[in-house]
Amino acid sequence: MKQILDYFNIPSKAKATKKLKTYLLEKYPLKTSDKKVLKNYTKTIILQYILNQSKINISKYEDDHRVYIEIYIMIIEVTSKDKVKQISTIIQTIFQKPLILIFQHNNFVSLNITPKRVSKTDNTKLVSEESHFTRWIDLQNPTELESEFLATLKINNHPFTNFYDFYKSYEKLTISFNASKFSGLLAQNDNTKEILNQIEELQTAINDTISKIKKEDDIRAKVNLNIELKKLNSKIDDLKGRL
Repeated sequence: MKQILDYFNIPSKAKATKKLKTYLLEKYPLKTSDKKVLKNYTKTIILQYILNQSKINISKYEDDHRVYIEIYIMIIEVTSKDKVKQISTIIQTIFQKPLILIFQHNNFVSLNITPKRVSKTDNTKLVSEESHFTRWIDLQNPTELESEFLATLKINNHPFTNFYDFYKSYEKLTISFNASKFSGLLAQNDNTKEILNQIEELQTAINDTISKIKKEDDIRAKVNLNIELKKLNSKIDDLKGRL
C-alpha cells in the first residue's frame, strides 16, 4: 500500500522525523484538558518534513498580515476519528507556523489545512483562520476521485513562487476535494468555498429539523416540519448544482 507521504514526493533533505508527543505532554505548558486529549486520543505525533528556502526552492512570504517562512508537515496517528478537530486546534495553536496536518487512523487518512494570519492584538503571534479537513480516505481502497486527489498532493503540482501561494494552493485543493463529494469533479469556481459553507449550515438545520420531527407529537406540527425539511433539502440540491 502506498503511504500518504509518498504522494507528496518531497525531497529527502527536507525530512525531519521528530517525535513530538512526549515533548508536548511532558515539557510543553498545555492546559489539563488539552493534555488529556493528546494523551488519550493520539498514538504518535511526528514532524515529518520542514519545508523552508534552504531545503526547497520556494521563497518565504511576509507582509503586514501573513508570515509564511516555512511549512511543517506532520502525521498524527489517532485512536479515534471523533477528536480530530479538537486535536488539530491544539496543534495549530501550539505551532506558530503554517502546518499541513495528516491524521491517520488505521488505513484511513484525513488532511487538515489551516491558513494563519498575524494577530491583530499581537503582531508577534499567528492565529488560525478557517480550518479545512478532507473526508477520510481509505488508502487501501481509494475511489477514483480520491486517487485523483492523492496524485495532486505532489508538491510539483503547486506553485513555487512563495510559501504563501504554495500553502494556499493546498487549501484550494482541499476545498475542491470536499466539493467533489457533491459535484463529482476535482475542480472549483470562485464561489466553491462559500457554497460549501452554506451546505454545511443547511445540513445542520436539516439535522435539527429531523430531530424535532422525531420528538414532535402534534400531527400538524409534524407536517409543517416536514415541509420545512423538504425546503431545506431543495436548497441543498440547488447549491450542489452550482458547484
